[in-house]
Amino acid sequence: MRKRNGYFKIIIKYSGALIAFLIGSGFASGQEVLQFFSAYGPVGSLGAGALACLLLFWAFRTVLRDVQIWNLENTNQIYRRYCGRILGGIFEWLTPIFLFLLYVVMLSGAGALLEENYGLPVWTGRFLMLGLTLFTVLLGLDRLVDIIGKIGPVIIICVVCMGIACLIQKPVSIPQMYEKMSGLPLTRAAGTWWLSGLSYASFNIMTILPFLTGIGQKLPDRKTSRYCAAGSSLSFMMAAMILNFGMLGSINLVCGRNIPALVIAGQWFRGASAVFTLMMFAGIYTTAVPMLWSSGSRVYPDDKSNGFRWTVLILAVAAFFGGSLPFARLVNLIYPCMGYLGFLVLAGMLASDIRLLLKVKQKHVPR
Repeated sequence: MRKRNGYFKIIIKYSGALIAFLIGSGFASGQEVLQFFSAYGPVGSLGAGALACLLLFWAFRTVLRDVQIWNLENTNQIYRRYCGRILGGIFEWLTPIFLFLLYVVMLSGAGALLEENYGLPVWTGRFLMLGLTLFTVLLGLDRLVDIIGKIGPVIIICVVCMGIACLIQKPVSIPQMYEKMSGLPLTRAAGTWWLSGLSYASFNIMTILPFLTGIGQKLPDRKTSRYCAAGSSLSFMMAAMILNFGMLGSINLVCGRNIPALVIAGQWFRGASAVFTLMMFAGIYTTAVPMLWSSGSRVYPDDKSNGFRWTVLILAVAAFFGGSLPFARLVNLIYPCMGYLGFLVLAGMLASDIRLLLKVKQKHVPR
C-alpha cells in the first residue's frame, strides 16, 4: 500500500509540475483561451480543444519515453535527436530565446493583472514576479518541481470550479453564443479552428520540451511516464475547455479585455475577482519559473553554478524592461510564431515514433 501511495504521489507531483508550466499568464488570464479557442465559436473551439489534447498527450508520452530510452544527460540534446544535427542545433539556441520572450510575456501579464484589478502601476506586478521567479530558479530544478508541482493542480481545480459555476448561474445556448459573437472584433490565433488547435499544441510542446526532458530524466519507468502524460494533458485541456465555454457565454463582455478571466470571475460572486487575481498570479509564477530556468540552463546546464546564477539574473532584469510592452499584443505575436516553429519539432517526433515502432516489430526495443 505504501509503495502504491508513493507511486501515486510521484505521478501527481510531476503531472502537477507539467500542468503548472502550461498554465502561465496566457492561460490564467484567459487571453490564450480566448484567441486560440473561444474566437472560433462553440463548435470550432471544441474541435480545436480535442485536437490539441490528443497532440499534447502523444507528444508528452513520446518525449518522456524517448528521454528514458536515450538516457540523455543534457535537456538540450533532445532537439538534435528529433531534428538532426543542423536543424536541432538551431533549435537548441532558438528555443531558449523564445522561452526568454515568453518569460517577458509572463512579467507583462503580471503587471497587467495587478494594474487592471487593483489599479497599481504596471511595473509593480512585473517587479514582484521577477523577485519570486528569480528566487525560486536559484533553488535548482528539484526544489522548483516540488514548489510548482503543488500549485498547478490547485489552479486547475479553481479554474474548473469557476467555469462550471458561471455556466450554471448564467446558462447560454450555442445559438446565443454565436449571436453574441456576431460583429465582435475578436483576435484569432490562426485562420481556421483546426490550424489553431494544431498551433496551440505545437506552441506548448515547443516551449515545454526542455522542461519536459528534465522531468523525464527523473521519472522511474515508462509506465509512470504514460500516466504523467495522460494526467497532465487531459487535466489541462479539460480546464481550458471549461474556461472557454465560460467566456463564450459572456463573449461580448470579455472581448477586448486584457484579462478576460477576471470578467468571468466577477460574475461568479462578489470578491471573486480578488481571489482569482491571486490564483492567476500564482499561475503566471508557475510558468515563469521553469521558463527562466530553461533559458538559463541552455547557457549553463549546471543550475548550481555561478555562471547559471548570473545568467538568470541578467535575463530577469532584461525581461523586466521588455515586459513594458502591451500584454495582449505580445500573446498574439509570440504564441502563434512558436506554434508554427513547433511543427518542425513535431515532424521529428513523429519520425522518431515511426522508427521506434519498426524496431519494436523487430523486437529490438521493448514497448
